[in-house]
Amino acid sequence: MLLVGRLLTDLATGGFHALKWFVHEFLLPTIRPATGSRLANLCRVIGCFVIVASLRVELQDGLLLNTTAAVIQLGAAGLTAILLGNVAKEFAFDLAARFTLWCGRAFVRNGLTVSGKMFWEIQFKDGTWMRCESERTQAICEWTEPAGRCNRLELRSIA
Repeated sequence: MLLVGRLLTDLATGGFHALKWFVHEFLLPTIRPATGSRLANLCRVIGCFVIVASLRVELQDGLLLNTTAAVIQLGAAGLTAILLGNVAKEFAFDLAARFTLWCGRAFVRNGLTVSGKMFWEIQFKDGTWMRCESERTQAICEWTEPAGRCNRLELRSIA
């Protein structure tokens, strides 16, 4: 029971960020296809397709008759679909990055973390990468050098 209470509390405090993440990562490319690169949007559309297909398979026999059981069934089906869609999206991003790097170009990706931070990431053909996350009061950038050294820079607002 304590676990359920904690889950509900986390959902209430972070639910807006999770909903914003879901819309940005899965629905935005289907609504506004011009946002970001075409390859990154294709990866997100693949994730959205997996979510819809998973929900279709999970709910093809209908819902349970009991209201409580139906709500639990919908919640479990939705969470499973989002999990599978996110795995498919990330796998598609990995394949897209490998293909882009194989073609000799850098792979750029931007998005939103589940906690609501905007991020920008670029992978270079020499194996180095750079990632920046930002929110209203702070920004964090991490990058690697060709020799393998990792760097991190944190900027915070003073006010």
